[in-house]
Amino acid sequence: MASSIDTTVPLPFKLPPLPETINHTPWPAQNFLHVDPAGDVFHVMVCRTSYSLRGTRTNDDGLMQPVLLPPGEQPALVAQDQYRGEINSSSVLQESDFAPYKPLCDVVLANAAACAPCNAPAARWAVGFRFGTAISKVLSVTGPRHYKRALSTLGTLQLSEPEPTLRVPLCYELAYGGPNVVPAYAQAEQQSIAPEQHKLPAFYTPNPIGTGRWGGKDTRAWIDTQREQMRQAHAQAPDARDPIDILTDNFDAQVRYRGPQIEPHEQRFGSGDKDFPVVGYGPISRWWQPRHKLAGTHDAQWKATQWPKSPKDHDYRYWNFAPEDQQIPYPEGGEKIALANLTPALPSPSGEPSSQSQLVYIELPKQPLKVLVRMQAGPLLMMPMHIDTVVIDFADSTLSIVRRVLIPADLEVRKLELGTWNDGQDSQAAIPVEGASPYGT
Repeated sequence: MASSIDTTVPLPFKLPPLPETINHTPWPAQNFLHVDPAGDVFHVMVCRTSYSLRGTRTNDDGLMQPVLLPPGEQPALVAQDQYRGEINSSSVLQESDFAPYKPLCDVVLANAAACAPCNAPAARWAVGFRFGTAISKVLSVTGPRHYKRALSTLGTLQLSEPEPTLRVPLCYELAYGGPNVVPAYAQAEQQSIAPEQHKLPAFYTPNPIGTGRWGGKDTRAWIDTQREQMRQAHAQAPDARDPIDILTDNFDAQVRYRGPQIEPHEQRFGSGDKDFPVVGYGPISRWWQPRHKLAGTHDAQWKATQWPKSPKDHDYRYWNFAPEDQQIPYPEGGEKIALANLTPALPSPSGEPSSQSQLVYIELPKQPLKVLVRMQAGPLLMMPMHIDTVVIDFADSTLSIVRRVLIPADLEVRKLELGTWNDGQDSQAAIPVEGASPYGT
């Protein structure tokens, strides 16, 4: 039986009505309201345009030209964060498109994997990603490697040489960090077991889901304690399932002496006792550092005096989810993208795999997308939409571009129209008669 009690909390201020919105394009778009920390209200228009990287054309410069997906195949706006596996205990693939504002453009690779050169198993190789002149990022990957007990020194852990492999997923589960105790905390909460009861270690905030980190305040001691408790419980009752056994099952299987496989180029990982850079090409989770601290202070004073507005110390860079070296000024389109060893090697004319790195060059598409703002009174405004998110998804072979614009609500906006204009066509003479749909795609 549904409850008849209204639990809605009224806002402490009145929001303006949403204006009528007309989308003359075939791409998914949405208008929503945002209130900034000062209490000013904005209309936010967001639009996602997606292109296929399959069967693309190549121009005379060797640049791959992504093909605009047909209207019926355009993916919808991303409404909620997407994860590689379980929420918060796995890598983020894409974040919701409903961010209010991004000071910079996020450029990320989703579902990416490092592919060994020449399609031949290798123990270590480099991968590279370049975006125009703004991003040039080279990483090194290794095959699987594990810690093992040294025979000469009891209790000492040594990292094995990497095994040759063909492919390394570029996910934060294989980057330095961890140990991933998120599932253990979740199970403890579900079973109403206080985490302190088994002295779970604190999260490693730069990458809580990573691997290879044995240092920290109590991580190593916790691992040893849990192993010993599990051993004793099994010895006393081999068929019994101790709560600590359940708590540590996933954790123990996941991090059993595994070393990280993703490193900064030419900076090799040495030991898990000293912190090491966390690197990758994908999004950083909202609750990881240094991103989380940008959200601002959500304390009792904020709740009493500022809610539902963001804290006064909120930094809008919080909404940028790419690694900091992949946050760039808004691109214009036409930038050259280079991918090295991120796709399998193509056969040479002789039919054999190329001996060179797998290099793919892509041109970021251009699309003159703008918003026509019709107000209750006054002149019409033509506002460009900035590219603030670029996602290359290797699983779907797509390139998606997200554009956004903020419009002050105090302009008393009556109608918003989303369409395409070529440069030089945004004069008063080119503005359409209201209700007409003359825009091309």
